[in-house]
Amino acid sequence: MNDSRGVDRRILRTRVMISKALLKILPQKAYTEISVVDIAEQANINRSTFYAHFLDKDDLLDSMVNEKFQLLEQLLAERNAHLGSLPSFNEPDPIFIVLFEHILEHDEFYRVMVLINPAGNFNSRLNEVIREMFWDRISQLGLEQKEVPLDFLLDHISFSTLGIIHKWLADSKVNSPHHMALQLTRIALLGTYKAMGASI
Repeated sequence: MNDSRGVDRRILRTRVMISKALLKILPQKAYTEISVVDIAEQANINRSTFYAHFLDKDDLLDSMVNEKFQLLEQLLAERNAHLGSLPSFNEPDPIFIVLFEHILEHDEFYRVMVLINPAGNFNSRLNEVIREMFWDRISQLGLEQKEVPLDFLLDHISFSTLGIIHKWLADSKVNSPHHMALQLTRIALLGTYKAMGASI
C-alpha cells in the first residue's frame, strides 16, 4: 500500500513538473512552435517519460486547462449551494470573490494563458466557464427576465468579466480580489440585475 502511494506521488510530481515546463516555455515561443522535445528538455526528462503521461502537447495543455476549470467549477458549485438572495451594494457577490481568489491562487497559469500566450481556445473556454457561472447564479435568484434577451445579458457579463480579468492581470493585480469582486457586483446591480427585472 505504501509503495502504491509512493508511485502515485511520483506520477503526480512528474505531471506537475511537465506542466510547469510548458508554462515556462509559453512566454518565449508560440504554442504552435513548441515541441515535445522542448517541453521534455525544460522539464529535464526524456521524451519517453513525457509520453508515459501525455499523448502529445495538446493532451498536456487540455489536462492543465481542464484541471484548473474543474477546480474553479467545483469551488463555484460549493459557494452557489449556499446562495439565494441578491448581494448588497456594499458586499461583493461571493461568486466573484471565488473567481478572483482562484485566479490569484493560480497566478502564473492565468497570467500566461490569459495575457501572454492564450494557447488553443483558452479564452473562449474561460468565457464559457464565466457565462455558466453567472447563469447558475441568476437561475438561483428566480428573476423574471424582461427587458434584454438572456443570451445577450450572459454574453455581456461573461465577456466584460473576462476583459476585467485581463486588465487586472495586466495591471499586476494592483487591486485585491475583494475590491475587484465588489466593483463587478456593483456593475451587475446597477445594470445587469435591473435589466432582468430586479428591484434595486
